[in-house]
Amino acid sequence: MKKYWKWICIGALLGSCSGFAENTIVRWTHAEDQVGTIEHVIEVLNQKLGRKYKTSDFQLLENRDLAFNHYSRWVQVINQVPIRGKSIRIWTELNSNATVQVEAALEKPSVIASAQRMLSEEGLSAELMQLSLTSERTIEMARNSIDKNPDDPNIQGLAWTDEWRQGHLFRKVRAKGKRGYHTVLIDLQTQKVARTEYQEFPQADRVGGDGTPGEDFGVSVPANVYPIYEEVEGHAAGGILPRTQVVLKYLRRQVHPVSGDIYAPLKTQRYSENMYDPIRGETAEGRAAGYWAMSYLKREAERIRTELPLVANDFSRGLVLEGKYATINLHPDAVKQFRNLSFQPQSSSALFPNWVGSAGGFGPELELTTAFYGKPIQSDQESLNRVARRVPNNDPAIYLEDGFDDLQVYYAINTLFDSLRDNGFTDPDLSTRPFNAFLFNPDIAYKDNAFYTDDTINFTTYSPSQPNMARDNSTIWHELGHGVMDRLMGDNIDLADTGGLSEGMADFIAAMVIQNMTQGVPFPGSDRFRIINNTGFNLTNEVHDDGESYGGAMKDFMDAVVKAQGQAGLRKVIDVVLETMRLTRDYPGLTAPDWFNHILFADSLGRPGVRESGELKNFLLDALAGRNFKLEGGQTASFRLLDEDAHSEVVAGSPGSRNSPILVSIPTTGTANYHISAKVTNSDKYQFKFPVEVRVQFTGGPLQGAVHWVDKEKGTRTYVLKTESDVAQIPLQEANTEDIFELRGVPALNDQLSCGHLQELFKVA
Repeated sequence: MKKYWKWICIGALLGSCSGFAENTIVRWTHAEDQVGTIEHVIEVLNQKLGRKYKTSDFQLLENRDLAFNHYSRWVQVINQVPIRGKSIRIWTELNSNATVQVEAALEKPSVIASAQRMLSEEGLSAELMQLSLTSERTIEMARNSIDKNPDDPNIQGLAWTDEWRQGHLFRKVRAKGKRGYHTVLIDLQTQKVARTEYQEFPQADRVGGDGTPGEDFGVSVPANVYPIYEEVEGHAAGGILPRTQVVLKYLRRQVHPVSGDIYAPLKTQRYSENMYDPIRGETAEGRAAGYWAMSYLKREAERIRTELPLVANDFSRGLVLEGKYATINLHPDAVKQFRNLSFQPQSSSALFPNWVGSAGGFGPELELTTAFYGKPIQSDQESLNRVARRVPNNDPAIYLEDGFDDLQVYYAINTLFDSLRDNGFTDPDLSTRPFNAFLFNPDIAYKDNAFYTDDTINFTTYSPSQPNMARDNSTIWHELGHGVMDRLMGDNIDLADTGGLSEGMADFIAAMVIQNMTQGVPFPGSDRFRIINNTGFNLTNEVHDDGESYGGAMKDFMDAVVKAQGQAGLRKVIDVVLETMRLTRDYPGLTAPDWFNHILFADSLGRPGVRESGELKNFLLDALAGRNFKLEGGQTASFRLLDEDAHSEVVAGSPGSRNSPILVSIPTTGTANYHISAKVTNSDKYQFKFPVEVRVQFTGGPLQGAVHWVDKEKGTRTYVLKTESDVAQIPLQEANTEDIFELRGVPALNDQLSCGHLQELFKVA
């Protein structure tokens, strides 16, 4: 009897439980204490908590100037190994030790004592425990865990750190996959995998300094581009919108020409996955033994680039889109696949690490290649007159030949920087580091998508019915919004809910740029963005739905300020939001009340010449009044999804949630049965209006994998809750099938271990 293995996700959840619910943040501002040296801060903490901390209990891991203050993060350590999420974070005035804000989350003395007692009783040290798990074994354990992921069993980069968690020493391995990040947590005492997690890259879901260029960025060319996006469903002109003439600014006067294989000096050894070692790969001895590290390769690639000669970036050799804030590249595989072009793509100097299967099938190896510039610009007129055809099948070869997408993406990235820079985004490095764009990735696994990762926005190819996301600025600004948040909120930020803040604020950054660009004048489709909603919070516990409530509240806030003060109010809103991101940098377990209270604090600081202290407070409070948020914390209204078979609630990170699928074995003619229930609960501030409909949707969302729900062809099921005490009992049956389903245009057979994600299976109306 043939069996198919399937991974079934019965919930609609994304993200993972942060693990920071036990954190108590000790916080004070300049109003309480005005000295921000680490010695004084530790002294104040000892007084407040009755502890005896010393400076040697902490390590300085970040120390940087932000736009309007200085930030330092001191991580708490045991035996010189950091404790996860435990640190002192200090914001002071620029060029001064005067306090702006201090926040500390510290480990309990009992937990520290327990860890030290364990080391003593075992005759160990943290260093010995770390050394006992070799690099080879670490990679092997991570590989074995990641191989079990049904959707993305790939490693395209890997690094690890050691950290204490609740008195136990763990190695946290973070691996970049094909479509997201894997985290593998290894207990260093037992040398067993304690937990694995997976988080997709922020993916497209239509969301619907000095202000002058410097000496090296003085080239400009005209172009006709779409101000917001190319097409909108139902528009009178057949969906395609008009373009407008703009100037593409900040292009480099000189670029590095690439002739031949500039990275040949790095190809004297093979870079196989099993020889990756972020420690030994940094040493000459390790490299001589065949080990390698991505960090070393990137530094060497940068050295090679800087030693290349410079040539003029002009029309005579074909002007390329490499500028102050963006470099536009063609994906190397697109150049290989679509060969019959009228132009020869020029190699760019950007290193493009690409994982490929090695000869003999011994696992993946890193291939060091360069990307390619897009279609070179021959003149102002040629740039201005590039066609923007919307061909019926979205043929990437035609779009590559036309070269219009290159101009559109370059314009979109510049516009985001201009809009935010003019409104306070002036942080050293963070506001000037450019984004790379890679267009036309032909890999079918990515089709109909765009995603952000590592200072890079990536575009794919598209099915006939799909919009071309490289021509949708709102999508581009959303994706780059994740990048702006990453830069300002830090690498160690942890969100306490599903990640809704990340999605909602990415939507909001796009909305701020759109407001800045359009001055609030309506345009086709301007009323269809998901950020325009009345969604509460904690209703579905899914990242995009929760993001609607975050983004919606922020949009209400912005709209109210702009209505009262015009575009001058927008400057104030952008300024206070960017400052709030800085003031929540590396926050351990950021909740909705934390976020909104920090906006109020940022508002209270004011900004000379921009906004008065406390000027925006009432606008924010009014925006929150009609939504399911509580600044003081406490129980909010909720929608609960229960797995009756497991007697547990399906929440972020639990079995059945989007990134924690349940493995089931189904015979060829067999079925699997699930018993789900759903209910809603009011709060004192948010009341459901009964009757409430709970709709079970089997299609029409990001349905992933070949999951055949029995009777799905009958369409959406609806259950009615007449009162708060009612419970919707929802039987589900899943049958084996040979059917082929479409995921964003990608065929997936049910025996290919594809995950049955039902991201929006359950909806509350």
